[in-house]
Amino acid sequence: MQRLSAATLAAFLLPAIVVLASISSPARAQDANAEKEAVRPAAVQAAPQEISALKFRERPRYPSDPQRLKRTPLIDGVLGDGEWDPFYTITDGPIKGTVYCNWDDNFLYLAARTEGAANVMFDLDLNGDGWLRGADNIEIIIGSAVNGGTPVVVARLLDASNSKDTPVWSETAIDPKTIIVAEKLVNGTQILEIAIPKNTASLQPRVGQNMGVRAEFLAPGPVTTFVPTAPFEPHLLLDATLSVARVMAVAGINPRLTLSDLKCIAGQKLFATLELTNQTDQTVAIKSVLWTGTGTSANAVNTLREVTVKPILGLKKQKLTYQTLLPENLAVGSYMLTVTADLEGGKQVSSAAAFTVVEAVQVQMMSDPQPVAVSGQTKLSVDVDVQSAVPDHFRGDVELNVVPNGWVVDGSRKHTLYIDREDAHRAARFNLKLPATTTAGDYLVEALVTWKGQTWHSRLVVKVVRTDAPAAAVTPAPK
Repeated sequence: MQRLSAATLAAFLLPAIVVLASISSPARAQDANAEKEAVRPAAVQAAPQEISALKFRERPRYPSDPQRLKRTPLIDGVLGDGEWDPFYTITDGPIKGTVYCNWDDNFLYLAARTEGAANVMFDLDLNGDGWLRGADNIEIIIGSAVNGGTPVVVARLLDASNSKDTPVWSETAIDPKTIIVAEKLVNGTQILEIAIPKNTASLQPRVGQNMGVRAEFLAPGPVTTFVPTAPFEPHLLLDATLSVARVMAVAGINPRLTLSDLKCIAGQKLFATLELTNQTDQTVAIKSVLWTGTGTSANAVNTLREVTVKPILGLKKQKLTYQTLLPENLAVGSYMLTVTADLEGGKQVSSAAAFTVVEAVQVQMMSDPQPVAVSGQTKLSVDVDVQSAVPDHFRGDVELNVVPNGWVVDGSRKHTLYIDREDAHRAARFNLKLPATTTAGDYLVEALVTWKGQTWHSRLVVKVVRTDAPAAAVTPAPK
């Protein structure tokens, strides 16, 4: 038999030794893998998708409408019909969905409808002056509703006020608790709604304000472990302009629609004005003008078609007016009035403006003192504060219709309350006397506000404590 050299024998046996070692020590292999996993950064292990992997240097290529209407949606995790205006729709990637954006004087509203659970990230350039300018660029990430409960919110601000070459992320400049969030996951569709309050960073919502907006849908997972992009990494966003009306113009003719009131009550008369500006030196004939509401707004406003309309003279303006009586039973919510003018030559201009129907009054009750300490007959003041959205003025009755037994109201239980203007408030004060025998505990006081046959109830729980415990013995001072 031919003898094998030591080198040849080693080369022949080494693979078998390696295989036997791996078979005989599976636990050792698992331990090795565990050690490798343990040295990975925690953020990489927990984050289902890295923010740094997103292509922020590329502007989203989805069709978008930069005109963001002024309207006040309800933040409840439900996209009501006609309540929001779509901004753009993400049609590719693992998670698809639509982004919404609206605003009012106090909030910037953002929403997202996604096909499945998702973490949603919003990047906002609040002054619209570029991502690496100023201290107005914020990033907000909201956790998915897949696990139920209150969504986790992470908010950070990019501060480039000193220099765009040395920007820094601030994780404490924005309090996430100030952002109102509602989120629901129903039948595989996730709805997210948020309201960002005025004065967050440099947010000052106003007509004509330009800003940048971008949303990204991320795989669900812990949001607190996401690592932001490098501070100097530019983010390209989509343009958004805050407006009170959406406009579709034609060359030479610009429409401008204004409403008499953007916050209305049921039964109110609403006025509108359409101003058509002719920027040419030619007279333009108007064939007809249609005022109407579409969708859920169809029954909110009267449909009116005008066929006898004066032409627009060259380099002049033409004003058209409209009025409608909102139904007495019109539900609280957001509605839209649309006006379309058909011009000669088959041209058409249109504009749409949103208005919100709110409760005529809102009632709150307060007492002073609270809690009230009873020791002998004790006085208590109860204020019923009424916030009125009634146009012009409010005149109604305020009555204490529930008072605990034995409590005495000085004077009448019913007061007439007058509020001299819309969006103002005033309080009706009632003075009460609590008998000395009142025991400690919680007592219910209820007020009733009446206006034009409508009623609003408000309740207050007065906490009573006793202070008539035996006095502590006093040691005489030494002579």
